[in-house]
Amino acid sequence: MNHPSSAVVEAPLALDSTALLATARAAAAAQQAAEVATLVAVADWADAHTDGTVGDPIGPLGLWHEDPDAVPGGDRFLELGGPGAPLVSEFCLHEISAALGRSVASGRPLVGDAIELRHRLPRLWARVLAGADPAHQRRALPVWRARKIAALTRTLTAEGADFVDRNLAPVAHRATMPTVERLVAEATARFDPENAELDRADADAGRYFTIETTPVHAASPWTGVVPVHGTLDVADALDLNNAVQRVAADLAAAGCDADLDVRRSMAVGELARRQTALDLYGADPASDVASDAARASSTRTPARQVVLYVHLSDAAITAYRSGDGPGIDPTTGGTGIDLARLENTRSLVTADHVRDWCGTPGTKVIVKPVIDLAEHVAVDAYEIPDRIAERVRLDRPTCAFPYCGRPSRGLDLDHIEPYRSNAAPGAGQTSTDNLAPLCRGHHRVKTHPSPTGASPPGRDHPPGSDPPDRRWRYHRDPLGTYVWTSPHGLRYAVDSTGTAPLS
Repeated sequence: MNHPSSAVVEAPLALDSTALLATARAAAAAQQAAEVATLVAVADWADAHTDGTVGDPIGPLGLWHEDPDAVPGGDRFLELGGPGAPLVSEFCLHEISAALGRSVASGRPLVGDAIELRHRLPRLWARVLAGADPAHQRRALPVWRARKIAALTRTLTAEGADFVDRNLAPVAHRATMPTVERLVAEATARFDPENAELDRADADAGRYFTIETTPVHAASPWTGVVPVHGTLDVADALDLNNAVQRVAADLAAAGCDADLDVRRSMAVGELARRQTALDLYGADPASDVASDAARASSTRTPARQVVLYVHLSDAAITAYRSGDGPGIDPTTGGTGIDLARLENTRSLVTADHVRDWCGTPGTKVIVKPVIDLAEHVAVDAYEIPDRIAERVRLDRPTCAFPYCGRPSRGLDLDHIEPYRSNAAPGAGQTSTDNLAPLCRGHHRVKTHPSPTGASPPGRDHPPGSDPPDRRWRYHRDPLGTYVWTSPHGLRYAVDSTGTAPLS
């Protein structure tokens, strides 16, 4: 009888390092050729969805062509390339983005880059096309680098874009991005000095500070951390950095042994809790009675406000009431982790994390009542009551359009089956089953047809007849999945896990 411990284990076959390198290079060459083919297809798609109008050589980038005959809220033509590039149908962006498995926010710059390269940077475009041939790929311009260049040249005049194209094309495959940025800055100064000065003013006006609500670690959504980013005035940035550094040092002196980066992140919270509102009434103790009254009546933002939707099982609630701690997780068989979801985020946090937050002095805690999302609620009116809107947004926390991940808070609520004013009483058209959250742009492509592009297969119509209905359509199946059909017949399924193409 053979024992496992005495079994002979065969040594793995020796791998040829040279062959592995050759395989990796061949795969990279195939990938580069595929990226070129994709970019060419996107450029062809954009050229097929333009009315021949070109961008204003003077006006700002990104505006749409004013058409007095256009339907309000319908399709319109956007300036996605620089001055002189053709305008492109807005609705065509939704179709090509979904076909490539992208959101519109990701597909729009891709289309814009393809237009910019083909129509305003022809020499660089030729270098990109060389990447389709493995024999010329060493000196070809990779798609990713070409797109970075296109994003920088889009605001240049036609003469400025030609200047960059002419000087950069011979060395574009090896030029660093700082080199490209300096060349673009020179083109702006040479051919558009007024805008060069305006850019400086725009940079000052474009300052922002954003606190994202999407968790950093998607694999561990209960960690309770979020990214923060922004653009500040240099003096303000230096002052903020000095304050954060000082508080981080104070935390270390007080016994906090966390790393410097962790203490700096903690310092921002400490600064926020120390100064929660500006003193708009002055700090002079001899101020008059009117100022004192105004200060006394002013409303200051609480240091921390936590809005919680608590999702706990009955067993977990009962266990805590009895003092036994968390219950048993039916999936793992071990001790469960009690989780709560924070309003306006898509993340989960542990109950212990919530207790730490709520223990901060001055915290205002709002606990929302538990809502049965399986309950069907309907009314006959077109207006959507809060109790229905709340259920729809809790059931679908993001936009229901393919590949879109915008939080449903603040989005439109669309009637999946259009509301009919002549429906019989009791039809309950405004219901939790007939509403879906949609971004305003996605709501428009569902509501209005697109007049551009070729007809989808099998839907051609003879001259003089009505054109086909070229709008997005969708329905919600009994399991809560939104099934979409694009104007060209492509189908997508959208559920709580994301988007899956069906055709």
